[in-house]
Amino acid sequence: MNKVDKILAFDLTGPMAHFRKFFTNSSSLSYDFPPRTTIIGIIAGILGWQRDSYYNDFGIKECCVGIKIKEPTRSIQRTVNYLLVSKGVGGLNGSAGHTQIPIEIILPKNIEKDKLCYRVYFWHKNEKVMEELCERLLNRKFVYPVSLGLSEFLGNIGNVQICEEFEAVKSSKYVDISTVCNLTLIEERGLDILTDEPCQYIKEILPLSFSANREDMLPAEFIYERNGKNIRVKLKNCYFKLHDEGIDRNIVFMEGQ
Repeated sequence: MNKVDKILAFDLTGPMAHFRKFFTNSSSLSYDFPPRTTIIGIIAGILGWQRDSYYNDFGIKECCVGIKIKEPTRSIQRTVNYLLVSKGVGGLNGSAGHTQIPIEIILPKNIEKDKLCYRVYFWHKNEKVMEELCERLLNRKFVYPVSLGLSEFLGNIGNVQICEEFEAVKSSKYVDISTVCNLTLIEERGLDILTDEPCQYIKEILPLSFSANREDMLPAEFIYERNGKNIRVKLKNCYFKLHDEGIDRNIVFMEGQ
């Protein structure tokens, strides 16, 4: 990894979300948090980059993404009607009827909360990209609107901070990590599940990056705590210790580098 000189942090919020699992077929299952591919799509949209044109520029060697679940989530299942289209444009007028597909929707777990909230940490090795993104986020000049997985689920971005004072720490002891963690970063038997309070650890396989034209997809395994609590792990590599939102946090990037 290149030397990280500053980390951009912001909240990604919205009333509901759907982050479709890449291996789902007959039903549309969702992740609890946005995959890395979703985050870089949102960032590319803010910058005004065209769809499917940015995969190489936002590859795992070009930029880093970290995700923290700030608000606990829950999911509901709903059935939606899709047009039944067999070949070409036939059926787009509804003449062929409809087909019903269940879809999983992510909502805030606490009904008193009106929004989901994810803390995103981002770094790009291209200083011009970082500068333009910081300017657009701070001044709320988004080229394309922000959405949480589906265009119907509009989102928002706020609480933008530029973290320039942090340190890369290497430790052989257990540390509390605030972000979702790539399994390749964790030592064998390095996950501490004997916590003082109930935790819900989940392992997921998520898309990490696409090649040009979405011809190939690189997956990776991640571990996270569904209610937004820290995970306690022993790491093979360094983690970043930074002061964010008035508190000290330990984060890792999803790329596993």
